[in-house]
Amino acid sequence: MNSPPTAPPDLACIGFGEAAQAFAAGWGAERSRSLAVYDIKTDAADPALRAAKQADYARCGVPGCSTLAAALAGRGLVFSLVTADQALVAAGQAAACLAPGALFLDCNSCAPGTKQRAAALVEAAGGRYVDVAVMAPVQPQLHRTPLLLSGPHAQAALAALEALGMQASVAGDRVGAASSTKMIRSIMVKGLEALVTECVLAGVRAGVDAQVLDSLQASHPGLDWKRDAAYMLERVMTHGVRRAAEMREVALTVAQLGLQPRVTRGTIAWQQRVGELGLRAADDDYRALATALLQRLGTDTEEEETMGQIQDYHDIPGTYVFDAEQSRKGYHLNMFCMSLRSADNRAAFKADEAAYLDRFPMSEEQREAVLKRQWNEMLRLGGNVYYTSKLAATDGINFQELAARMTGVSSEEYRHMMVSGGRPIEGNRSKSEWKHG
Repeated sequence: MNSPPTAPPDLACIGFGEAAQAFAAGWGAERSRSLAVYDIKTDAADPALRAAKQADYARCGVPGCSTLAAALAGRGLVFSLVTADQALVAAGQAAACLAPGALFLDCNSCAPGTKQRAAALVEAAGGRYVDVAVMAPVQPQLHRTPLLLSGPHAQAALAALEALGMQASVAGDRVGAASSTKMIRSIMVKGLEALVTECVLAGVRAGVDAQVLDSLQASHPGLDWKRDAAYMLERVMTHGVRRAAEMREVALTVAQLGLQPRVTRGTIAWQQRVGELGLRAADDDYRALATALLQRLGTDTEEEETMGQIQDYHDIPGTYVFDAEQSRKGYHLNMFCMSLRSADNRAAFKADEAAYLDRFPMSEEQREAVLKRQWNEMLRLGGNVYYTSKLAATDGINFQELAARMTGVSSEEYRHMMVSGGRPIEGNRSKSEWKHG
C-alpha cells in the first residue's frame, strides 16, 4: 500500500487513552497536530487526573479540546475510544454536535445491543454510525492494529481508514456483526487471562508453579507458558478494571443470546479484583508479578466471607441491600438517575423518556422499571435509593413520599411509623415471616 496522504483536517477522537494514543503515534506527528481530541478526564474534579491527561496531550503532540463540541465541530471522521461503560453515553453526547454526514466509528468493546442503541442516536442526528471492533492489542501495531467493521456505512469507513494507513476489514452491513465477533472472542481472550492469573497465583502459593507451567508446556506447546503468563498477569494488573467493564458487556451479549455467562462472571471478578489493586507491573517475570500480587491480596477471604453473609442479608424482607454486586449490576441505572441532577437532562428526559434512556446501556428490565416507575424493582436490579430518588424528584416526589410508596403505605402512615421508631423487628426478621416471603 502506498504511503497515506497528508492528514485530513477533519479527524477527531473522543477519549485519549491507550488506543487513541497508539493510533496517534502510528499516524505520525503531522496527523497528530491536526487531530482534535476531547477526553472527559480533563473535566475531572481531581486536579491530578486533569494534569495527567493534559500531559498525555503534550507528550503525543495533539491539541486537546476543552469541550466535546469543540472537538467535533466540522470533523468528518470521529473515533470513539472511551471505556465500555461510557460508550453509549459518549455516542449520545456526540450525536448532539456531530457534523452532518460525519462517520462515527464506535471502537468501544460493547454488546451488540449497546452498539445498536448508539447507532440509533447517531443516525437520528444525521451522522453515519460504524460498528468497529479492535481485534488485537494496540501495542505494538499502533494504527495498523486489525479492525473489524460492520454496518451500512462500513465500506465508506473502510476507505477512510485505508487512507489513514490503517488495517481494516468488513464483517457485514449489520450493526452488531463486528461487536458480536469481538465480544464472543473476549470470552476466551480475557477469560484466559483470568484463568492464568488464578492458576499462577495458586501455583506460586503452593510452591508448584514451575511444575504446573512445565506440564502445560508439554501438553500445549503452542504457547510459551512462562513468558505468556507474565504477559497476561501484566495485562490484568494494568488494565483489569477496563477489561472488567468490557466483560460486563460480554456477559450482556451472552445473556442476550439466551445463555448464562457463568465463566464470564468469574473473569469479571478476577479482572476487577486485580485491576483495583493498582499495582505497577514493573517486571517481565511471572513469579515476581505473582509474588507482588499475593502480597497485596493476602489470604483474600473477603469474597468467601461476603458469600457467607449473602444468605443473611438477602433474607431481610422488604428491601435489597446495596452491596458490591448490586453496585456493578446497577451501574448504568444509577448513572442515569444521577444525570437528572442537571436541569437540561431533566428536561430532555421528560420530553422523551424512552429516547433519553437510550443514552445508557441498561438492561430491558431496568428500562421497564424506570419507565413504569417500579421503585422497588429498581432496587432489585441494582439501583441505589439515593440515586433513584433523583428520578423521584424529577417527578415531583419527595423522599418521604418515595419511601412510603416503596413501603406500601401512605405518606402520613410512613411518617407516623418513622416517628414511632421505624418498622418493628417482630415479624420482619426474615422473609419467611412474611406471608408473601
